[in-house]
Amino acid sequence: MIYLIGIGPGSKEYLTLSAIEKVSSSKYIIGSKRALSLFNIKDKEVFTLKNPVEDLKNTLSKINYKEETVAILSTGDPCFSGLLKTLLKLNIDKDFIEVIPGISSVQIAAAKLKISWEDYKIITLHGKKENLNKLLNYLKNKEKVIFLPNNLSEDAKFLLKNGINIDIWVLENLTYEDERIYKINLKDCINKKFSYLTICVYGGES
Repeated sequence: MIYLIGIGPGSKEYLTLSAIEKVSSSKYIIGSKRALSLFNIKDKEVFTLKNPVEDLKNTLSKINYKEETVAILSTGDPCFSGLLKTLLKLNIDKDFIEVIPGISSVQIAAAKLKISWEDYKIITLHGKKENLNKLLNYLKNKEKVIFLPNNLSEDAKFLLKNGINIDIWVLENLTYEDERIYKINLKDCINKKFSYLTICVYGGES
């Protein structure tokens, strides 16, 4: 059985008891270096992911997951910009996958800004360049949006080029010691470097 485990936004404080228990009971543990560091792993076979798609494919080909227990660690929630879609693309039988939900950066961002995110469009640009046009249309229509940028500097250039000049909330490294939350104009994003762990929020302001 494969346990696809959401490990939350980054801090150990946001691990669920279910996540800890499934890692503890699994024979094989698969995850990024950052994900693995959240757990006290002993007497397990550990595989570190650097390239999620290729490494996951190669690792699972070596493991009889139908007979053994495998924990795959996915940042945030596996069902949103996580590893569930990757796993399904590898044609893993769903009957051998159990998803353990985690706390996503979207939830943390909404909590930090004290907004009811049911009113927001949610979109990820991670590896999805085509979603830039969806984001553009949301912003043109003054929709409230929470989005995960692919490269915020480049994404800002695209939006400005297409007539969008707005202020957005930028939330970097949520739940880490170097967490930063601030409001910034898109023009000021162009020459700025951002953490890969960034989420952005636009409140539909005029």
